[in-house]
Amino acid sequence: MNVTGIIAEYNPFHKGHQYQISYVKNKLKADYIVVVMSGDFVQRGTPALLPKHLRAEMALRGGADLVLELPVQSSSSSAEFFAEGAVSLLEGIGTVTDLCFGSEEGQTEGMLNAARILNEEPETYREYLRQSLKAGFSFPAARNQALLQYASNASLSVSGKEISRLLSSPNNILGIEYCRVLLKKHSSIKPVTLKRKGAGYHEKELTSHQAPSASAIRAFLEKSPDCSALKEWLPEGSLSLLQNAAAADSFLTEKDLDLLLHYRLLTLTAEQMMEFHDISSDLAQRVCRQLNKYQGFSQFSDLLKTKEITRARIQRGLLHLLLGVRTPAREVPFAHVLGFRREASPLLKEIKKRGTIPLLTKLASASDHLSSEALAFLDVNTRASNIYESMLCKKERRAFVHEYQKPVVILDRRTC
Repeated sequence: MNVTGIIAEYNPFHKGHQYQISYVKNKLKADYIVVVMSGDFVQRGTPALLPKHLRAEMALRGGADLVLELPVQSSSSSAEFFAEGAVSLLEGIGTVTDLCFGSEEGQTEGMLNAARILNEEPETYREYLRQSLKAGFSFPAARNQALLQYASNASLSVSGKEISRLLSSPNNILGIEYCRVLLKKHSSIKPVTLKRKGAGYHEKELTSHQAPSASAIRAFLEKSPDCSALKEWLPEGSLSLLQNAAAADSFLTEKDLDLLLHYRLLTLTAEQMMEFHDISSDLAQRVCRQLNKYQGFSQFSDLLKTKEITRARIQRGLLHLLLGVRTPAREVPFAHVLGFRREASPLLKEIKKRGTIPLLTKLASASDHLSSEALAFLDVNTRASNIYESMLCKKERRAFVHEYQKPVVILDRRTC
């Protein structure tokens, strides 16, 4: 059985994602495609545009066979923890043979070489890293600088020029992290990268005849609810679901965090803030000093940004304060099913047979399958999803639906 894993946010699912799934089916000849998808909060430290079950349906309509949730402890973390959590989930279900991810590089050789250096951490590399941190670089920037210096001065199969190119884009960096985890785990899963086409990762403008960035689609939706104009960039299944969501005001942006976050910050001391993931002593003190200037999530993130602390790190830290995320996840102790195609039932049976972590389709019965530690892990993610739901149902003017009451999305052939 050839099973290919994809790690994604689908925020939202667009034609670039459709291209990757087509590649996996047609070129990699996958029997099944398993997607590990971020839940209700994403890596840049914000709510997902659409709720996770709706995004899972988009993925299934786009050709995925099974969609599993990446819990908030991983989905809202830096590239290192995001990758570790997602890859551990793919390992845990025991059936995945390949991991396909997009990158600007388009080849895995350089990524694997960079991953080996970062995993082994030679003494010369560590010295370069110490020097960069001492010079005031943020940790991600310092690590990239040290890796570049090490590659330039050592006799390696990968050159400093190649490393510089690899570290110039977020998709390449995430690909390196996937490779790092696979190497550390001595995994049998084979990394395969697909050269990314179209708009850049952070591009905010939509361009005709070019695969879009999810950022550009979100930016468009914030300006106009008329999703029909997105027809060129979204598959038909995604477009119809997004149109329905936009018509019902059933989507979230960073602005929806404004009041909740302000309340949360007003209830915490600097010492209490430091208990949460991505909140250092310096950042906690800075939050307290600037709190009287708070106007909203985005404005406050910009206000707190420094040379040493990136905006993404600040957003993640603020989100973790709000959601109560104290520690990141290096291992995800269960596989929560968001949705599947009915014809993928043989895959689910194989996962139950070969997987090393429980496969959850009904969260209400999770206590029958999980250890106390895994239940505590699930509780953090459940609280985060319920907070997302509370913001969403207020906008939609409808009743609240608890996370445990949400059904798995099941698609038949005629639905796809």
